[in-house]
Amino acid sequence: MSKIIKQTSLADKVYDVLKTQILSGELKGGMIIPEEQLATQYGVSRTPIREAIRRLSEYGLVILKPRSHAMVYKVDDKEAEDIAVVRVALEKLAIQMITPDSLEKHIEELSRLAADCQYHLTLGDRAQLFVKDSLFHLELVKCAENDALFDLYERLDSRVQLLRIAQDLSDNELSDIISQHPSLLQYLKKNDKDAALKLIEHHVAHNM
Repeated sequence: MSKIIKQTSLADKVYDVLKTQILSGELKGGMIIPEEQLATQYGVSRTPIREAIRRLSEYGLVILKPRSHAMVYKVDDKEAEDIAVVRVALEKLAIQMITPDSLEKHIEELSRLAADCQYHLTLGDRAQLFVKDSLFHLELVKCAENDALFDLYERLDSRVQLLRIAQDLSDNELSDIISQHPSLLQYLKKNDKDAALKLIEHHVAHNM
């Protein structure tokens, strides 16, 4: 039992490290995941390494090549455009479905995540910034209280995160995007759907 727990713990650590490296852009789209190098680095067998890579594949950040290798998923220009269109449609639909009561259930978490985004931007920690920004938008869609809509958006999330990395936006551009979160929340609190819809379209287009 202890051996299984140890292996699981190692896989978790490797998963966290690899995910951070991918989301920070250290491991870029198209790069091969160096299994042997990681095994040597952590002084472990390839079992926890492969378990971590399998989980990253399920999340959508890695592609597995059977009997060959695993590499970081790379989003091409056509897919980037497709994702932007779908993302705008899903977030606008979510905003249209949000009610004052449903917003009240989520506003504290949304506000916390908006603050977290600003905090990690200030630190220059892009990996954590992208994670928190992703969680902010997932929470926004969750406000619609529609499980089918949330499931669709959640499946898109890993691709959205990869696009953020591939864009390599400047600090000023990122700051402009992150500063729109509080404005969006204010529009939602006032139940100003037209302003919220207009802002989210601009926000996502800028993000892409």
